[in-house]
Amino acid sequence: MATFAAVVYDQGYEATRLADVAQRAGVPTETVTAFWHSEAECLLDTVQAATQQSFSRLAESFMHIDGDCPLVAHLALAAMLRDMAGCPEMTFLATVELPRLGPLVQAQQQSMLDLFCEFLGPGFAAMGRPAPDPPTVSLCIGGGIEEVVRDHALRGCLHELPDALPAISYVCVCTFFGIDEAMRVSKVVDNH
Repeated sequence: MATFAAVVYDQGYEATRLADVAQRAGVPTETVTAFWHSEAECLLDTVQAATQQSFSRLAESFMHIDGDCPLVAHLALAAMLRDMAGCPEMTFLATVELPRLGPLVQAQQQSMLDLFCEFLGPGFAAMGRPAPDPPTVSLCIGGGIEEVVRDHALRGCLHELPDALPAISYVCVCTFFGIDEAMRVSKVVDNH
């Protein structure tokens, strides 16, 4: 899967064949086609596996921080952005190439967004007031972050994604906890 992502990153999904992946991996084509019958199938499986791994790493970062919900949100966003920047091939695959498959991937894209939005549940619970239409708020936040990541991928600057943390954190923390908390968390983190 990592080799598939690397080949697609180098030459684009449309130009990638499973034979290219096998050649780059140094294995017979039959080895690759035993797992995937098509490039689309490989793309779907690769993005799903990468998303689940990223979700696990993000969940792990949540498990080691207690109490301060705005700080937890900020640090989790930082971990997510570092993770995406550290895996540019997989991030490009998920945000640029996967959507090009159109209707074939709509369910998977929704599943990935739903997975991210699970992390917003504690924020809604900690708000102290009911959120107006939580699914729409989740979609705005998740879709906005996805678009920032996609923009970085298209411009070839995924390595700069962690630099977007202040703006992304501000929007997310403000939404749930207000401007004062967003500013406090930013200062606390900057001093560490």
